[in-house]
Amino acid sequence: MTKTIADAENIYTRAVTYEVENEWNNAFKLYLEAAEAFLHISRSSDSRYRNNAAKALERAEKIRQYKSDLAPISIDQFSKREPIDVIPTASLTSLVLLPSDIIQTIVNDCSVCASIAVCIQHHLRFKSNLLLSSLYPSIHDGRYDLKVLVNGDFRRVIIDDRLPFDHNNNLLGVSTGPKNQLWPSFVEKAYMKLMGGYDFLGSNSAIDLHVLTGWIPEHIDLQSASFERERTWSRIITGFPKGDCIMTVGTNDKTALKIDNVNLLPSHDYAVTDIRESHDERWVTLLDSRICTPSCECDSSACPRVLDMRWDDICATFEGLYISWTPSLFNNTIAFHGSWQPENSEDIPRASTHHLRLNYQKDPSDANEIEIWVLLTRHLRDTRRTSEYIALSVQEDDTIFGNPEDVALKSNYTNSTHVLSRIKLSQNQTSGSLYLLACYDGQFEEVGFTITAYSYSSIAISWDTVVPPPRYTHKIDGTLTSKTAGGNCTHPTYMVNPQYHLRLHNASPSPSTCKRHSANANTNSKTQVILTAHSTRDISLNVTAVWSQGERISELTQKEVVAHSGPYTYGHARAAAHLAAGDYTIILSAFEPDQTGKFTLKVESPSRFEIKPILQEGAGMYAKTVRGEWNSTTAAGAPSQNRYHRNPVYEFNIPCASEFGARLQLLHRAPGVSTNLSLFPSSSSNLQRPITSSGPYSDALSGVDIPKRPLAAGKYYLVPSTYHPGVQAQFRVIIYSTVSGIEVSLR
Repeated sequence: MTKTIADAENIYTRAVTYEVENEWNNAFKLYLEAAEAFLHISRSSDSRYRNNAAKALERAEKIRQYKSDLAPISIDQFSKREPIDVIPTASLTSLVLLPSDIIQTIVNDCSVCASIAVCIQHHLRFKSNLLLSSLYPSIHDGRYDLKVLVNGDFRRVIIDDRLPFDHNNNLLGVSTGPKNQLWPSFVEKAYMKLMGGYDFLGSNSAIDLHVLTGWIPEHIDLQSASFERERTWSRIITGFPKGDCIMTVGTNDKTALKIDNVNLLPSHDYAVTDIRESHDERWVTLLDSRICTPSCECDSSACPRVLDMRWDDICATFEGLYISWTPSLFNNTIAFHGSWQPENSEDIPRASTHHLRLNYQKDPSDANEIEIWVLLTRHLRDTRRTSEYIALSVQEDDTIFGNPEDVALKSNYTNSTHVLSRIKLSQNQTSGSLYLLACYDGQFEEVGFTITAYSYSSIAISWDTVVPPPRYTHKIDGTLTSKTAGGNCTHPTYMVNPQYHLRLHNASPSPSTCKRHSANANTNSKTQVILTAHSTRDISLNVTAVWSQGERISELTQKEVVAHSGPYTYGHARAAAHLAAGDYTIILSAFEPDQTGKFTLKVESPSRFEIKPILQEGAGMYAKTVRGEWNSTTAAGAPSQNRYHRNPVYEFNIPCASEFGARLQLLHRAPGVSTNLSLFPSSSSNLQRPITSSGPYSDALSGVDIPKRPLAAGKYYLVPSTYHPGVQAQFRVIIYSTVSGIEVSLR
């Protein structure tokens, strides 16, 4: 609600009273509220009240310096917030200007120049006044205001009309050459002021245009294995001619190509001024905003800064496609403003997350596919900070459908300020929830962010503000080391990954839970379990739950998996499912065995559970590893080949009664090779009757093992073998014992 002058003065008076009474928290809060009210009044009616605002802020700052333990100001993060410093609706007179008139000079802001060029092209085609309508001349001579979208709100950047020139009276920033139009220079100056100065660190047009126009940014990695060339073309050839999107493309830092006598610069943005299909060919027209040569006539179609390229060549040559989409595509938009904060000092350094749930309801009469866009934006406090990374995970809420694979979109960490996820749901899905996980990895303890959700008119969206916290929660801190980082399930070392025994007790659902699950009676006999893992951004994580008796899993069998987090994702992983009461094994793994570092694993459930680490194989025992091979002489095969005694035979002595176990593994993966490990007493010189063995021949990737068992003192033989003779391969045998000093020799 807009406050009057009397309201503002009353708030200030109350703040003074609280300060006199040493009620510091109330005084601090009211001084800030008074400052905001006076600022609003100074902008809308009487500028004299700006001094009142400054005085209120000064008192608040003195209290903050005096009392460092002030309680944080509470904010309704789901409420609609009034824009801060919004500029009145006015604009410059529209000007006739071509994209090729935009010339980049010595300032390293090719993305800004390309952004201005594509906005001009959009205005020429659709009379949109795009970007130009964001620049406002003030009633004060020599002042301009630029409307920008920063940190979740529209704000203004104020500049004067002075521009930097060189000694030859040439603009140092963006120029329009002989046309001498200055509004692009004013836009550039205001944006450079916002970004910290003309020594701009660089950006891309999607980031720039989100600030300058509020359009939705999308960055597509053209060299990614997941890039969809045909689907992307279909999207842009549909949206670009209708004015729904504008685009640029960018090279990487190693590009040094020459196409049609035009040199492509490394780390450079090129404006896309046209796309078209002609004679079964797909064409993209690019414009380079670099400075022209004196002989270049920019109005000519022969301008060397204009380049036509086939779409396939674009995909093969450039690193990124930067698309900006008009928000007018969507009728419904909601935003959440929050901040990342470590939960406590014991958390993983520099990593923090935030969880949200987005509800949606589709009009049943609409037969079209549901599409919801979710944009995560990291707030800027210092544009010189470059070591901050964000990621976004979007998943269908399993508490309703019980199937986390319905929708699972994950982004890897990026140092961009934006991550966009486009979620498509099936046509027969009319309602549900999306679980959002916003992740941050950086060196700062508190960083703001905004999550904005967009949907069409037939899809109502809202934040779930009444999600009950889980009744039971347990958090485990751990470390992936050289001995416990086994990599993904294609590695024979997968079995050494951190594993935990989860015992889940019978569910006792609350009335609200029963009501929520009334559409799916099967879930009533089960309870929800959420597994969330976090690490630093250089570790790609997966968390998997396996039906078991709580024992260590050496080989992952798909039919035993009850929940998993999907593809490995850097820095975070989440698995959720409804599980029956019983025992499970939870496995946390990184994608590669050499990915080591700290992690946290959190287990949440409305039902009681216990979780404890599962000891490594041979834990608390002495280990001895021997390496060997089956060669042309010793690759004798199974006993049925009648040459079993020619296999490598390892002799060892146990000085006293001991617990014993052993594992046989191939040193290099050999699909289809089945192995066995058998233990014989020394009296069995012909290796006829083993004391124990690893069981039937198996081609398990983790190898075969003799489970731990007691052995009396004495001499024994250990025989590794393959089922088929003639298999030449290298292997290792790991022997575990509760006594030390066992010597092993090849007989």
